[in-house]
Amino acid sequence: MVVVTSTFYATPAFAQAEDHEDVGGHDGGQGGQGGQGGQGGEGDQGGHGEGGDHDDEDDHEDGDDGHDDSEGRGPEYGKPDDGSNGGKPIWAQEGLPEVELGRLNVVRSPVHVFDLAYEEALASFTDEMAALYNMTIEEAVDYLSNHWDDVEMLDSPLQNLALLRDALDGASVLNDHPDVDNDVQTLMAIFLGTASDKTVTVSAETVYVVTKILGFDLSEAEIIALAEDAEAIRQAILIGHG
Repeated sequence: MVVVTSTFYATPAFAQAEDHEDVGGHDGGQGGQGGQGGQGGEGDQGGHGEGGDHDDEDDHEDGDDGHDDSEGRGPEYGKPDDGSNGGKPIWAQEGLPEVELGRLNVVRSPVHVFDLAYEEALASFTDEMAALYNMTIEEAVDYLSNHWDDVEMLDSPLQNLALLRDALDGASVLNDHPDVDNDVQTLMAIFLGTASDKTVTVSAETVYVVTKILGFDLSEAEIIALAEDAEAIRQAILIGHG
């Protein structure tokens, strides 16, 4: 899990988010091309549709944001290998099944890009968003399907994957928020289902590839359970988005 610095509550960002281009899911955003293909694609990600409310696109997948790798953020375990240690990153190695990832292609981003997205997600998280992340899967599915116009959430695929990476070691930073007290399995499903394209199925193979690239080896049972819950979230977004 990525270690949260002491500034997490020192800033007002968790209680009052500044306007962020990657946040919300209702603001239109830049739209997306719906980057297709598996882990060997170009990495371009689309939104949750052909443009519109839930189509915010993250700009950091290429790693050209000029930010250096952060020091003192905790262990590097679980973070994607960007090849800086002399080897190929996991996504470029042989053995991963070919899966259509769409927006999830940004999982191939280098570590420093994930670190930046993680910080942006925390800075963008508002008290209004906490409602969704404190729900069960069943409650979240109903909320996303039937109350889309009221949904407040983090939409950026890279930010959601950064939070997924954080939670894959068994604990989520969002549970440090006073209004979020949820099990990590549910939070991971919300992160992954939200990060996905609304029209691309989240399968067990999807979960295997994404979590493997993030540096984690889940059991078959864990992979299947996460895929089922994340797919339920994706389908709810598809229904709600219309």
